Amino acid sequence: MWKSTEFRISPFCLPALLAALLCGAGTVLPLVLLSALCHELGHLFVLWRLHVPVERLTLSPLGAVITAPEQEKLSYGRELLAVLTGPAVNLLLSLLLARLCKDYLFAGANAILGVYNLLPIDGLDGGRALFLLLSWCTEPFTALRITRTVNLVVMALLLGASVLLLYRTGGGLFCLLAAAGMAAAQLSRALRRPA
Repeated sequence: MWKSTEFRISPFCLPALLAALLCGAGTVLPLVLLSALCHELGHLFVLWRLHVPVERLTLSPLGAVITAPEQEKLSYGRELLAVLTGPAVNLLLSLLLARLCKDYLFAGANAILGVYNLLPIDGLDGGRALFLLLSWCTEPFTALRITRTVNLVVMALLLGASVLLLYRTGGGLFCLLAAAGMAAAQLSRALRRPA
């Protein structure tokens, strides 16, 4: 599984990190990156336990992307386990760090990353989990239609909330940039996939 895994870094990673630093995320950025590493290790551990080979791991501005084509051959329940383990690791670490270590900044970084990844948006764990749950309850075509609709609504709400936060407080530029980046990624995916 590990010997043949290819590692890639998106060309947009460095500009995204620089933008985050310029927006004032310098103090929390190392904690977010460490939280992201724990998140991905959660996914990788479950894939390893399910004997699913990882073809590629790509670092992108919105996180890491694990390419494991055989993951889609898993049952809905097993794939759901693999998908939800990353956010579960972050939420568990958040509780442990806050209760046992009193490290509220690192706990907060894990909590935000865990909740963020549970958003029902295409490309995030929550979007895939929603699709899997709906497919399990209905069938994939209906699940895809519902998931795409939920995705558009959540993206519109995120962009609106980010603009409102920036307007009301003068802060939150990082949130707006993240929401705009996610919206751009969604638009790119929508233009590439068939109707």
